[in-house]
Amino acid sequence: MKAFLVGGFIAVVAQALRDMYIILFHMGEAEAVRWMNGTLMVCAAIFTPIRFYRRLTQFAGAGMIVPMMSLANIWSASALEYRNEGIAEHMLSVGGSIIVTLVVASYVAALFL
Repeated sequence: MKAFLVGGFIAVVAQALRDMYIILFHMGEAEAVRWMNGTLMVCAAIFTPIRFYRRLTQFAGAGMIVPMMSLANIWSASALEYRNEGIAEHMLSVGGSIIVTLVVASYVAALFL
């Protein structure tokens, strides 16, 4: 139940951001969606070092598995963990497999659509 409520809340916030970008900034649909995704990713990256993202994930479970926010969380968490050893290598090694999986899945999905 908690996962459903938190995931639904994130969806409502995302929809409100998209509508705000369309109405207030006179953006097109596609551009507003890009800005909404970017805003959610920046929020996840900001919430990671203050441990709010971890607490929310422990509370909500699968409700926090929003792909863009999870990717931003993974990258910022690995950057914080390996900040003394070289941030870029570890960020790409952790997030690289996710990006490859998403690209391959998108390609396979496009073949069937």
